[in-house]
Amino acid sequence: MFSTTDSDLEACMTMASILTLLRDVLAFSNQFFPHPIALLRSYRFSPADLAIESPTRDDQSSQQPLSTIDVLSYNVNNEAAHHPTRRRRILRAIFSSGAQIILLQETNPSWEELLREDAVALEFVYTYFHHPCPSDRKAGGSAILSQFPLNIDNIQIFSNNVPDSVFPSMVCDVSIPIKHMKRSSITTSTTQVNSNNVTITIANVHLRPPVNLDGSAWLDTARKTETFRIYEVKELIRRSQESKRTIDIIAGDFNEGDTGGAIRHLISTGYTNALSKYVPRRKETHRWNYFGKVWQLRKRLDHILWHSDVLSSTRREDCRLKLDCVNCGVLSGYENDASDHQPVLSRFAIIKET
Repeated sequence: MFSTTDSDLEACMTMASILTLLRDVLAFSNQFFPHPIALLRSYRFSPADLAIESPTRDDQSSQQPLSTIDVLSYNVNNEAAHHPTRRRRILRAIFSSGAQIILLQETNPSWEELLREDAVALEFVYTYFHHPCPSDRKAGGSAILSQFPLNIDNIQIFSNNVPDSVFPSMVCDVSIPIKHMKRSSITTSTTQVNSNNVTITIANVHLRPPVNLDGSAWLDTARKTETFRIYEVKELIRRSQESKRTIDIIAGDFNEGDTGGAIRHLISTGYTNALSKYVPRRKETHRWNYFGKVWQLRKRLDHILWHSDVLSSTRREDCRLKLDCVNCGVLSGYENDASDHQPVLSRFAIIKET
């Protein structure tokens, strides 16, 4: 029988610490160097590419959709509103995307003023802005702009419900028009089309950044703050379930990559990450100038996830509907001189349950 001595335990702990340090160093260094494939093959995506059938689509996606909706998620950077060139490019990215639902992070009163003028002109009739209080962090604003009706009275703001969480999440219901097709009978040559609406619930999130509360960051800060991001999404789901809502789309600035703890938890509960499914791993969604403009950190922080279960608003109906993402991309041309984040655009199809 083998016995474990204190020296053996100490050696194991030392080895574990070394391995953890090496993982932190590797994760940090990967942010400095573009993916090798990116040096050989550039990534390009525009709103027109949403209509191109992706080879990763499954059989379910081949159904004729009852409706399609395009959703844009974009952290606009709260400081960029005060820089003419940057804000002009950000506004162009937003309103040239063709999205019918726009989810923004880091908005503020200045951004609201800039956005509302174009929003009204482009038929974004339904808008809601949440601004941080004077005692909150200035990057804590969020907004939704929609061409479809919002249930304004039922919008929930989950703010600082988790210890060391710094930004609130917004949950809202959107009413999407759909069409029910009825086949022609033998005695008639016409096809009836009945219009109806279905409600989808969307969460606009901005999770805990991978920095300390004082703004500092070390090699292990991203790993140590991962726990807070997991707690944030767990609380988001719990609070929504308390109000008898199932969140169909969760989008925003997750402040972690495809394999982060919060993303993994959501996937374990039935969500799918559109970025992981459709966007090559070599493509980042965030760039941060380091040492002035000598080098840039590159990360995949912005995500759009959806739940493939039957839409809760149709579970008691004869026609049960589901949501499926049919394509997703990171809009090109806004890597620099706009926000430090890049806009993520997804197309969703509302289909019948099979």
